[in-house]
Amino acid sequence: MIAINNNIAWNISKVKSHFGFYLFVFLISYFSLSQQNVSNLNHRLLWRVTGKGIKKPCYIFGTYHSNDPRVFQFTDSTYTALYKSEAVVIEADLYSMFSSVDTRMKTIDLTFDASGNPITSNRKATKTRYGNEDGRPQFLDLSLQLYAYNSGKKCFTLESVDDQLAAHEMLNKSTFPGISTPTEQVTEEMLIQAYQEGDIERLRKSVENQLKNVKDGYQWLINERNYVMMDGFDTLSKQFGVFMAIGAAHLAGKDGLIQLLRDRGYKVRQVAASFTGQPKEIIGTFQQNNHFIYRNEQLFFKAEFGGKPLVIRDGEHTEVVYQEMGQGNTYKIEVEPSYKNFTLERYVESVFNAPEKAVIKRVKLKDGTIAYEGISQQYGVGMCWMRVFLYNDRFYKVYCYGGNKFMNSKRYLNFFEKVSLF
Repeated sequence: MIAINNNIAWNISKVKSHFGFYLFVFLISYFSLSQQNVSNLNHRLLWRVTGKGIKKPCYIFGTYHSNDPRVFQFTDSTYTALYKSEAVVIEADLYSMFSSVDTRMKTIDLTFDASGNPITSNRKATKTRYGNEDGRPQFLDLSLQLYAYNSGKKCFTLESVDDQLAAHEMLNKSTFPGISTPTEQVTEEMLIQAYQEGDIERLRKSVENQLKNVKDGYQWLINERNYVMMDGFDTLSKQFGVFMAIGAAHLAGKDGLIQLLRDRGYKVRQVAASFTGQPKEIIGTFQQNNHFIYRNEQLFFKAEFGGKPLVIRDGEHTEVVYQEMGQGNTYKIEVEPSYKNFTLERYVESVFNAPEKAVIKRVKLKDGTIAYEGISQQYGVGMCWMRVFLYNDRFYKVYCYGGNKFMNSKRYLNFFEKVSLF
């Protein structure tokens, strides 16, 4: 974490992986060749910035902090700007939150039938901080961060995770009246529509209205953070061709980032918005692998995730974790040394906290390794699907958890089968 002008902190991540990012496979399906250009005056999410020593193309892009599929409808120019950028800049290091934040609004309770199988009468999608289970696995900002990692671009963040969480909590705790007029009450649905139309002023006014009863709320949440983002762009744009992705509400207004850039002498030009699906070659580069293969030669296993997992090492204990923060699903693998005379069965007793009536099954893996799997109650997590086994004098704990739809599906088994030994 490096301080810039005593006001900004940012992280630089060097990424060697060249896997494509799975998100854009889904994005393409939302484009129609029959769609027409959107008026430049209305669609204002993407801006090109030049001047003041900028030697490479730099862009500012407004995001919507949600996993709703509709906010992933990128314009042709957004694809091109993102593809050609050297570095992606986002508000906070969301990736580092994989191991510490559960985005589900509540944990899941399960009941069991006479055979010990989980059953539920609730198939409703679980809500998360960034949407719900029916949306994309990741929310938009984190999708861009993972895209940078998987495509080998540099990635910078503008503020701390604590600042980002504090901002999110402020919005969650404030009343959401929307924008009231004599004839209209703006809802979340209308705001997503405003985002699709690129109406950044409408989005800014909505946040201002939402925080009108929070003392200094709008000043801190938007205006003060705008200056932090401005300082970050000021520094990074001199070194790289950046694609800065920040909440769309930060762009508009007299204290918005667009005006701040102009006040500091930059030239800021709105980029034309079209949804024709062109250029096909650039969009096609995003239609690559929808998975990430993690391989650990020292621990003799590999696993497939939806994106680059976070790896945490503490002595001889290793944790590999990937989280779908939009849908609220988490996938983990923990490896630790076995202890003298500590059998697999004793390990199962120590780590499994099976609910009453739940069944722990003994299974044989494809390579002949014996494993135990079932539902376990884990501290701070709630119900999760777990598989444990002993291999090369190490205990492996593979587990995952999520919302209603996840926990009452076979997705856990799909993950288990993608963890293999060698």
